[in-house]
Parts: sequence; C-alpha cells; structure tokens
Amino acid sequence: MSGAPFTVLVVCTGNVNRSALGAVLLDTWSGWYLQPAAVGAVRVTSAGLRAPVGSSMGSRARRIAEALGADGSRHRAAQITEDAIRTADLVLVSSALQRETVLGLVPAALHSTFTIREAGRIAEHLPELNAPSSAEEMRDRVTTLAQNRSVGAASSGDDDIVDPQGRDDDAYRLMARQEVPSLAQVAGLLFGMPAAEISAYRAAVETAAFRLDDEPVPSDGDVDRPRGRRQA
Repeated sequence: MSGAPFTVLVVCTGNVNRSALGAVLLDTWSGWYLQPAAVGAVRVTSAGLRAPVGSSMGSRARRIAEALGADGSRHRAAQITEDAIRTADLVLVSSALQRETVLGLVPAALHSTFTIREAGRIAEHLPELNAPSSAEEMRDRVTTLAQNRSVGAASSGDDDIVDPQGRDDDAYRLMARQEVPSLAQVAGLLFGMPAAEISAYRAAVETAAFRLDDEPVPSDGDVDRPRGRRQA
C-alpha cells in the first residue's frame, strides 16, 4: 500500500507489561481481522515513560499474550519520544496520569490520545463497522473516537489499568481483565473484529486463571479464546 501507515502507539511506564501486551495483541489482531490489502497499512508500536530500554516483555505478561494467541518474544522496551507521539495516529495510554504526561510533551496530540479503557468505552457505544480497507479509513475512525469522547467519560479510577510490576500473579490477571476487553473494542472499531469475538475475549479474561509459570503453553492454550480470522 502507498502512503503513510496508520500508526498506533501504546504507552505505559516501563513498556514491559501493559503497553507491551497491548501492542502485541493489537498487532496480532490487525493481521487477523483487517482486509488483506490493509494489513500492510498498519504499524503498532509501544513505549514507556521510564522504560528499561532493550528489556524483554515481562514473563507473566508474555504468558498472557501467548494464552490469547499473540507472540511477545520479539518485544523490546523503548523510551517514549515526542516524535513518536507526534507521528502516531492513535496513542493509547494505561492511566489518566499518563495521558496528561503525554499531552504535556505534545499538547497537539489531544485529539489522538486516549486511555485504553476510555477508547474502549467510546468504541463500545459506536455502531459496528466492517473492516477498513485503508489507513485513511482507520484515521477517520480515530476522528470518530475523538468526536464521541463525551460518551467515554469515566468514574474515578475507571481509566487506569493496574501496573502489575513487582506484584503477584493476581495483579497480572487483573491487568488482563482491565485491559483486554477495551483493546478488543478498539480492535472492533479499527480492524473490524466481530462483536462475537470481542465478547469472547471479554469472557476469556474474566474466567481464565492464566497459568503464569514457566511451563510451555499447551497446543490448545490455557484460555478458551477466540481463534481469530487469519488472512490468507
């Protein structure tokens, strides 16, 4: 495809758990659900506000990604830059405070910057759309998100995804429950993930125990997840 790709930037503190999980899931889903001509028009990136640059994805976050069908083995933490914010068509952050930090760096990114949960709430209220065929259609859908920001107004704390770093397995499971359903709603709007698949991902993280030990993931996974519609 010609022209600039549609770029998503996912942000958290260290870029090893929340934003790493978000980026590998969105990248996987863009390949599964977009029309073939549009797959090459998407670039999913991630960064941290205080990233241990070059670090791998956290092992427990990676386990969750694998259980949901994504591969985080190639992820490496990156430090956020003003240029990365400016060039992104959509910036998804993990908390309300991070949203303010990003906008403090690049105030002009207001129309394209959302918390993950805010974007999910807005997308949930928008009509279901077919998968877009171009980067420009995806940019138009971000504009629609911004135009409907009022429907995503949050109660106190509803914008934040727990930072599980240094905490127990239950914190990682909570992270998944807070993050994955909203990401799936965003993927429905941007990539055409069907409503039934969105519901299935929500159910998967609500009911899954997520094995977070170092044993290999079984061939059928440890979560009853949607299979995804892979493009030929």
